[in-house]
Amino acid sequence: MIRQVMRQSRFALASATSFPRKRGGSLRSGVHSAIIAVLFVSGLWLWVDPGSSLVLWLHVMGGIALTATLAPWLWRHVLEGLAKSERHGFTQFSWALLAVWIVLLTSGLAMVVPVAWWLAGRVWFPQSEVSQAMSFVHFWSSWLAAVGLGLHLAMRHWKNPRP
Repeated sequence: MIRQVMRQSRFALASATSFPRKRGGSLRSGVHSAIIAVLFVSGLWLWVDPGSSLVLWLHVMGGIALTATLAPWLWRHVLEGLAKSERHGFTQFSWALLAVWIVLLTSGLAMVVPVAWWLAGRVWFPQSEVSQAMSFVHFWSSWLAAVGLGLHLAMRHWKNPRP
């Protein structure tokens, strides 16, 4: 009798906690995730050693490439998924994560503008306080974006088990 109850409860738990879900993502999202990881690590490297010019150029070029490929993907992702999401908490969290990513990408591109002007033959640099503020915003939004992306990916297939 005890074995029968144990067997039934074990199957009940398995059926209550398992539900069909798509595993993995597209090649494009995998490449995005890899670039994001490399950018996060190179950003930490630059925070510790700002004089590393090779890492800086790789970070800038990787950030521009990520922005160019991520923006259209995010736009489509918002229209197809986020705008139609039925889970309130997940939806609110995802909109906040999107705002963090916009701040991160915008601050990164804004810090590249003086470099682009300099490469074009013009010399213009913002005040030191502006550069420091942009660096601060970019650094801390990268932490929020990295942690938020991990939570978003963990939550995207989470559902309440139905009785």
